[in-house]
Amino acid sequence: MTASAGTLRQCAGCRVVHAGQAFVEILTQPLTLRVMLCMSDRPPLCVVVNGPSAAGKSTLAGFVQDHLDEPLLRFGVDELYRMVPGQWAGGVVGARYAVERGFSYQDVPELPGTRRIQVGPDAIAMLLAMNAAIVAMLTSGVGVIVDGQAFEPQVNADLERRLADLRAQGLARVAVIELVAADEPLADRQRRHRHPAGLSLHQNTLPKQAANPDLVVETSGLSAGEVAQVVCDWLDHEYRVS
Repeated sequence: MTASAGTLRQCAGCRVVHAGQAFVEILTQPLTLRVMLCMSDRPPLCVVVNGPSAAGKSTLAGFVQDHLDEPLLRFGVDELYRMVPGQWAGGVVGARYAVERGFSYQDVPELPGTRRIQVGPDAIAMLLAMNAAIVAMLTSGVGVIVDGQAFEPQVNADLERRLADLRAQGLARVAVIELVAADEPLADRQRRHRHPAGLSLHQNTLPKQAANPDLVVETSGLSAGEVAQVVCDWLDHEYRVS
């Protein structure tokens, strides 16, 4: 594609963007035809939304997607779980590989009435693959909203390192948001949630997924709309996205 006279600038998703305007560049490689679309000259935005089950992450993710002036692909741990083969999946009766190699729900004896998610080596590999997929989306030039991470320190540290590298290179803008809630309102939300009862209360006792989130929102006394307003106002101010 030939560009007219003007300033050419490097972009995360395409080799060149002309005067900040969107265009399609076709790159031909052996056995590969890639069409890459650059929508602006700013690096893509990655919004990571963390918190226990039933904290309101998925609802907030939808609000953020609707609010922003740039598209964010939604990909988080719930989307990953829907991709997991049944024989490795938690909650599937008779799943052959769930307990030892995949995902499984286990009771927590020291916290009666609560459950936790146990992960095996194949589950860890799948969670790390999710991180790699998030980075691949960002390096293609498209933003991502990460709708929750697993409570697995090695997996979360891996994503934190990957995103820090992209941010340091100017290839992504990164916003890590932590939703917190007291046990009582969280338990009430959990009762109306599709996940197993008690999962959120155990997660509320665990270390947070991100060591240093950019924004922490106490959601106990707020409606979903009020939480979204706090987050979207903050994104507008800090990232100038709207």
